[in-house]
Amino acid sequence: MSNSDHVTRTLLLSKKAPGTLIVARGSTSNIDDEASDITSGHSQIKSFNLLNRTGVYDFSNDGHLLGWGLRNDVGVDEEPVGGGIYSVENSADDVSRLGVDVHTNNPAEELNYLGTLNNNTSPNQGRNFGYPTCFSAWNVTELPQSSNITVGSQFSIGMPSATVNDNNCKNNYVAPRLVFQAHMAPLDIKFNPAGTEAWITFHGSW
Repeated sequence: MSNSDHVTRTLLLSKKAPGTLIVARGSTSNIDDEASDITSGHSQIKSFNLLNRTGVYDFSNDGHLLGWGLRNDVGVDEEPVGGGIYSVENSADDVSRLGVDVHTNNPAEELNYLGTLNNNTSPNQGRNFGYPTCFSAWNVTELPQSSNITVGSQFSIGMPSATVNDNNCKNNYVAPRLVFQAHMAPLDIKFNPAGTEAWITFHGSW
């Protein structure tokens, strides 16, 4: 799982599915084009069964995929009552849209829901959350051609094309459950024992 940029790995042992280890791996750069390939293992969160392990796991090829297109989800936690897996994502820097630099107040940081470990029928589980082509909006007024974009909705960066555009972002990728101001850099999430509240720590960026 070596990376040239986001080198840390978040590990979480599930309480709802004992013997299951959740591993979060980030991107290799600010905009990591390889993350658009599901076989790369970049920008993904997976779970691994430690009880039935017969050898060394390979992150890119093994494990159960909880979500991909997740740029760098450093904080991961399991909601203690229902067992839902939530992650908080550090989004990209230096983003432009239609030739306009929009990186000061966009894109938003994200809270993502990845389903549960004991129920693989969650509509979110194993799906793509958009990175590296789609991001969540924070300050909509600073985004060119944003008439159909709202706070938290996904939008495309760069120049639109037949395959990378706002409609594609909204219709084909999973939107976050909640968004936060750009560059707040969420680093962890912890639920209270009742599962009624969650605390998120923010590092704050440049």
